[in-house]
Amino acid sequence: MTAYSQIGIKGGLGVSDIVFAVEGQTPYLGYEINYLTHRNPLVTYQFGVFGTVKINRLFNFQPELIYARQGLNYNIEFLYDDITYRLYLNYLQLPLLMNLSMRPQKKFHPGFYVGPYGALKLHAKRITKIDGERVEENPSNVKNGDFGLIGGLSYDFDMPNGQLIAELRFNYSLINIMYPIDGYIPSYDGPDLDEERARNVSLALLIGYRFQNIK
Repeated sequence: MTAYSQIGIKGGLGVSDIVFAVEGQTPYLGYEINYLTHRNPLVTYQFGVFGTVKINRLFNFQPELIYARQGLNYNIEFLYDDITYRLYLNYLQLPLLMNLSMRPQKKFHPGFYVGPYGALKLHAKRITKIDGERVEENPSNVKNGDFGLIGGLSYDFDMPNGQLIAELRFNYSLINIMYPIDGYIPSYDGPDLDEERARNVSLALLIGYRFQNIK
């Protein structure tokens, strides 16, 4: 079988959160956030380009370059007002994925993929709304990079000049993406700060198009 490569574009919407361990969000967001709740997830988006390099009949190597928004959404309702706290983190991701394609000889072939990603933080923004007043700030305790795993399901539909693709993608950080805020003091019998962590997690539905083969 002749080896070939393909290029494509993709994009879509998803939901995102930051998961915290041990003492929760307090070391990273401050004590004043403790009374807020996750009423709704943060709606996010991502888009970019990708390549596909065929290894054999079933396996493909798929490098990507993706602009991805992640973050969290806290809020609470009072009788006369709402309080909203949102953190937006924009990254340039470089996933390196291995894709297993099922039924490769059919016009419709599902598959799944998994692999690591590295990410460079492009911008971080914190938005709070209290008593109808919006305040926008740049948080200083978000680290400049992220590293984690991506896994998902893919569905490819053969077209005359390429393939229409749909993906359901899960993203999870393997490193701490935030520093503790200045002045945070752990509880007396609490864990060491080295045991704390804040990690990105997201789920996205992507639609894209893979162009015809490059021999």
